[in-house]
Amino acid sequence: AERLRFFYVDTGAMFRCLAWNWDKQGSPENNESLLKLGNQTEIVFNNEDVICNGTVVTHLIRTEHISRQASKISLFPSIREVMKKQQREIVNKIRILKKYHGVVLEGRDIGTIVFPRAEFKFFLDASPEVRAKRRMLQIQGDGDKSNYEEILESLNNRDFQDQNRKVAPLKPAKDAIIVDTASLSVVQVLENLLSQVFMEGNAQNSVVKENKKA
Repeated sequence: AERLRFFYVDTGAMFRCLAWNWDKQGSPENNESLLKLGNQTEIVFNNEDVICNGTVVTHLIRTEHISRQASKISLFPSIREVMKKQQREIVNKIRILKKYHGVVLEGRDIGTIVFPRAEFKFFLDASPEVRAKRRMLQIQGDGDKSNYEEILESLNNRDFQDQNRKVAPLKPAKDAIIVDTASLSVVQVLENLLSQVFMEGNAQNSVVKENKKA
């Protein structure tokens, strides 16, 4: 997003914000409480910070407990509808402001449900073991204790829940570009994605030039 001068939206963080707020309220599961929670939770992205109802929760929402809560709350259809609406509203606001060239959204159903007509869809993947090691290092980097086996089990459980939920299951869109990140660094993944965007952009420019000649 930074390289393309796009606005960045971490939709997973949005679900984590809801989960954090939901957890504080005792995790009610009736539809009325869930709708109230979704509609009354204000989520703001400010540079690298995530703000939930005026509280900076950037690090608070990255615990394993909140990860599990986020996976649970994302199973409710009413919550997914509220989040889809909010995510689309964010993009529409960015379009109106015209401050950015576009929007990059990260999430597990963006290319299939929220923005099925997105210009570029990337599905990043790696084995659960690789992802668990990365998550462990991330937690340790924040100064917290971590347990690889617990993280791996939690990650596998979340994947199973997300892949098998009735509403917006986790899966790549039919036209998504799948990138296996297991043996790639962050920089290599970034350059891979950008090369796809620029390659497509150059192809479109060539078509425009040919049309002008015609």
